[in-house]
Amino acid sequence: MYKTLLYTEENQIATVTINRPEYGNAFSEETYEEIIDVMNKIDKNEQIHVAILTGAGKYFCSGGDIHFFQKLIDNKENISEENVLLTGQMVKSIKQNSKPVIAAINGVAAGAGLGLALACDFIVMGESSQLITAFINMAFPGDTGLIYSLQQAIGTFRTTKHVMLNEPITASLAQEYGLAYEVVADTKLMETSTQLATKLANGPIGALGYQKALMAEIFYPEIDEFNTKEAEYMHKSSMSEEHKEAVDAFLTKRSPKFKR
Repeated sequence: MYKTLLYTEENQIATVTINRPEYGNAFSEETYEEIIDVMNKIDKNEQIHVAILTGAGKYFCSGGDIHFFQKLIDNKENISEENVLLTGQMVKSIKQNSKPVIAAINGVAAGAGLGLALACDFIVMGESSQLITAFINMAFPGDTGLIYSLQQAIGTFRTTKHVMLNEPITASLAQEYGLAYEVVADTKLMETSTQLATKLANGPIGALGYQKALMAEIFYPEIDEFNTKEAEYMHKSSMSEEHKEAVDAFLTKRSPKFKR
């Protein structure tokens, strides 16, 4: 059905798996569009009560595809505002979905992958998994509403620390922050996520949907405005010499040297 996703349904639970393991489940433009499409279908499907979102292989999602960034640089192109607005639409397809969505974090959720996870209603983490903001390593401010969602969840000063210094949020720290609903042995990740999904699926799904609608409307009223500003700043950053240096440094496995 999809080029970059796997999709299954069982016992009123949909499981959506990002399926680009050879790229660390990094996003392609197709992935953004496919997640929007599948979430919209889940929203309208009366036979589905809950969704689980996870990644194939070692990682949940490593974020943007750095080789794609290099290709843009080589072609003297840059990230379009439309592309960043698409990441916001992806986040909204989860936040405004009438069905609860659980992020089952295996390995790493980084950059846009973390933004995707933060859009979900519950985050279940394997004990060795990590949440990494990552954008600053590419000399980017960020997209997917990551800063917006993280600030709402853990406050301004903690968010500033993690986005500006790129300090990882370990599974234990995520639980301390209240980001992680539960931290379990890596081998128990999908079992625990399915148990939570089953509990939700057996609940009053209509009332759960109304709760999500209330939270989306009241807690995230500026999400469209934030995404528009993200798009402007990501576009500008993608044209910078800092971004070119950051991408080259990453691909050549060296420390970046930014002009002083």
